[in-house]
Amino acid sequence: MPDITGLTDYVSGQVAAVLFIIMVVMIVRAFISQRWGQFFSSFIFAVVCYVIVANPGEFESVANAIWDQVKSGGLN
Repeated sequence: MPDITGLTDYVSGQVAAVLFIIMVVMIVRAFISQRWGQFFSSFIFAVVCYVIVANPGEFESVANAIWDQVKSGGLN
């Protein structure tokens, strides 16, 4: 089986770029029409998507830590 880690990094980067462009368009449309709820929710979603894609290892460790806490009896 060939090593496809480089390909997966490339594909995730391309998906992030497409999502970023879509989010920028949505943010600009919401700003122009002064729909502030959609503006801020789109902005926050774009930032969260960027952070997840830019730092996949950090997000994975946080997700694993939360899941381990849930499996061991819940979050306190």
